[in-house]
Amino acid sequence: MAKSDKQQNLNVHHRMPSKNEEASDPNVWFASRFPEQTEQYGPAFMEGTWQDEDGLRHFIPAYLNEDFFSAILGGDKRLGHQVVYQAQEECWYFYDYRVDAFCTTTDQKLQLLLSNYLIRCSQACGALVDVSNLVVAFRKPEALAKIIDKAKAVLQADRCFFEGKYGHRRFIDGKYIDPRDPPAHEQFIKHAIVPEPSGTITLTDCYHKYFGYCRQNGTPPPTRVEFQAVVAAAIRSAFNIGLRHDVPGPNGKQANGWIGIAYRQDDQLISNGRN
Repeated sequence: MAKSDKQQNLNVHHRMPSKNEEASDPNVWFASRFPEQTEQYGPAFMEGTWQDEDGLRHFIPAYLNEDFFSAILGGDKRLGHQVVYQAQEECWYFYDYRVDAFCTTTDQKLQLLLSNYLIRCSQACGALVDVSNLVVAFRKPEALAKIIDKAKAVLQADRCFFEGKYGHRRFIDGKYIDPRDPPAHEQFIKHAIVPEPSGTITLTDCYHKYFGYCRQNGTPPPTRVEFQAVVAAAIRSAFNIGLRHDVPGPNGKQANGWIGIAYRQDDQLISNGRN
């Protein structure tokens, strides 16, 4: 007679397997496909095992290694597959060989990729592997979302990844963005802002106009915090004025912004600054 579920649970022994162990289980399946990530972050799962009355050892992928799964989302650069996270834009990019450039992707698509890995692994496992966690628990949206959130730190690209001589080009909304081009915020300032002794620009209004400029020109807009840092430095460099906190806002209250500059009147230049 087979042991009851309660007896089996009492006899489960958890362990982290050796990377060189040859066995038909989920860790071997993932390690064979992602050897570098396994070497750096450890096996995909902590295993549970129990032995039946015939002496056969059964495997249970008991706990998921979030660090490992965050890393495998990055792909394999040697094979031309790569995914990175651009924190300044809060945006994911993947290399698309069809256009020979990086294109944007989403949290949801990356969750789907992880879900597919788990399903494929479950299909390859032998009869002695309990695949219920692979098919159900580990594929729940909240479990996948935790991995995606951690992957943003593991796969975060340097600021220069898409800029400069050795930067990677992007393909967004049907347009290529050359990494050797000046950053979008510098082009915006060059084409949209002019010196004006009596002029004022608030930080909030400038961000809204720049956000629209990015959308019109196929450039992912930065976060508000990132915008303030890079644009304040660029305006100081271009016009020798600093960000101040006493600029009159639309409601009459003082706001962050600049005095001594204004928007160029030709809106077409703002829209087509990249052309």
